[in-house]
Amino acid sequence: MVREQTEAMRLPRFLWVPFELGRPFGAPHEPEFQRRVLHDALALLERPDGPVILEDFLDDAPESDDEAVWACPISFGPTATDEPDLVQAARAELRQLAPWAELGPTPVPNSGRSPDAIVDLLAATAKGEHTPVQATRLAADDLRTWYLHAAAQQPGRASSQERNTWFWRETAVARLLGQMTAHLLNDPDPTIRMFADRGLVPRDHFDFLVPRPPAKPEPDGAPDA
Repeated sequence: MVREQTEAMRLPRFLWVPFELGRPFGAPHEPEFQRRVLHDALALLERPDGPVILEDFLDDAPESDDEAVWACPISFGPTATDEPDLVQAARAELRQLAPWAELGPTPVPNSGRSPDAIVDLLAATAKGEHTPVQATRLAADDLRTWYLHAAAQQPGRASSQERNTWFWRETAVARLLGQMTAHLLNDPDPTIRMFADRGLVPRDHFDFLVPRPPAKPEPDGAPDA
């Protein structure tokens, strides 16, 4: 589903599909369309050429009832960008979402931390306190999963893409993640900088959430001999 990664990996046979992430067969409840996708993928096994075959499935997924309008009763207003207010706004979101998160099976956190504890961790990391990369990744993923689970319990129906956009564009927690990412991008450790660049905020929302430092002027050329 991510063509650039597939081309870099040079997998022997791969069918690229232009669908939403998480839905490699297109829309739900469309068995005939899903069979077409599966047939085209399996047909690559019969191809004599290679060693690398990358084919495109060019048809868009059909519309589905799963894409009905989302009637989300909780809407978070604009939040301040300074860190203390941002943390307070994140805690307010947790209180508003908690009743919805309690509906349905609650996801088990891989980090072992509660949502409040994760907000503390993210805020501390954004202020410069050292946190192991793996612990930060697990905590951030857990909190995003908790938000999306709570959103999925609310009235109406929404696609996963709509819920993801809501999380990354409308929540204080996403802004806190952006602030933390901006801090980690300046870490002297190249591993942490790479993690911040690729492991926290999706590329579609990176420029929206992560403030970029001003570009440094190019150094003057060497003086003439």
